[in-house]
Amino acid sequence: MINEKKEITKNGSKKKSNFLTGLMFLVVCGAIGAGIGFLSASYFKSFMDTYIKSDNFLLELLKYYGLILIFFLGYIIHIIIHEAGHLLFGFITGYSFVSFRIGSLTIIKDKDKISYKKFGIPGTAGQCLMMPPEIKDGRYPFIMYNYGGGIMNLIVAGAGILLVVLIEGIPVLISTILILISGAGIFAALTNIIPLKVGGISNDGYNVISMLKDEDARRGFYLQLRVNGLQSQGMRIKDMELEEFKLNEGSNLVNPLNSSLKLMEYNWYLDNMDFTRARRCIEDFTPWINKIIPLYRNEINCEKIFLELIGDCNKEFIDSIYDKNLKKYIKASKFMIGKKRIMMAYETFYNNNNEKALGYYEEAIKLSEKYPVKGDAEMELMLVNWIKEIKNI
Repeated sequence: MINEKKEITKNGSKKKSNFLTGLMFLVVCGAIGAGIGFLSASYFKSFMDTYIKSDNFLLELLKYYGLILIFFLGYIIHIIIHEAGHLLFGFITGYSFVSFRIGSLTIIKDKDKISYKKFGIPGTAGQCLMMPPEIKDGRYPFIMYNYGGGIMNLIVAGAGILLVVLIEGIPVLISTILILISGAGIFAALTNIIPLKVGGISNDGYNVISMLKDEDARRGFYLQLRVNGLQSQGMRIKDMELEEFKLNEGSNLVNPLNSSLKLMEYNWYLDNMDFTRARRCIEDFTPWINKIIPLYRNEINCEKIFLELIGDCNKEFIDSIYDKNLKKYIKASKFMIGKKRIMMAYETFYNNNNEKALGYYEEAIKLSEKYPVKGDAEMELMLVNWIKEIKNI
């Protein structure tokens, strides 16, 4: 009874927190709208009269859509500015460069030179990954690294608005474009600074709050960056200490940073070809699976399918997981070498189609040649070669 009351209280507190966060977000967005409305009254009137108003309704409508397009392009620009902010504040707080991605275009440090590769994670528009400094006295800097992107958005947006307000003689068209792009920057900043899960993915503000509250989350974030940095240099996860990835007993696997730490533990077993412990590890997610963010839920389900394919290959179980959404996710993950391994296993063990399996094998080999995370690529090559050998493809 006491545990039930605690659970009810916990759920109630969580709902209240989510409600307050959502309310705060709406209030801030309303403030942005009011600010843009004020600027509209001051600066947009002559622009609207000159450039938008028309006797032709369709032409006027197209011009309105043009304004929306400018805002959208401004938002894309601010994605780059946002990632550059993470990079800048990372350098300031002692991080070192690993990779910088916009869409699928990835700039990566390869030994002492910079190279360009293709890599993408569904649901993410960009990403700046850096190697964190060594932990001192159990602490490392993470707040400014996370908030750096939003801060840079606000700095650039503020500069754009100041130009319009303080400098006389700026053409109306230019001032309007500056205000729209600045508005996009403020929107980009707030949707990253205010703790939210955007499209099922935790934003920077959510990560900071999680890390301030949860020691495992702090460790998860640190290891996520560090392991990625080491693997990008060619180190295999199997050559790292397993105990680094172990979560404390009773840790909340719904927290994305804890989920990532658990998945690193799973990859350690996978890289050591210890499929028994890998299965036990991935099954630990089962009680939490419906509450885990979509990105990690899809990754977990992909690995559940892989383990079942190379094990009992229960087609009913596989079909229950391999649904429309997961198929869409795997298709969108065309630059992720692990998905080639899963599809190769699917064609090999489920469909007994060696020709298609060989096609995915060749795609994996091709991807590995320019894959930004070398250690991960080596693990995946080991696994696809293992499938190829045991099935004599």
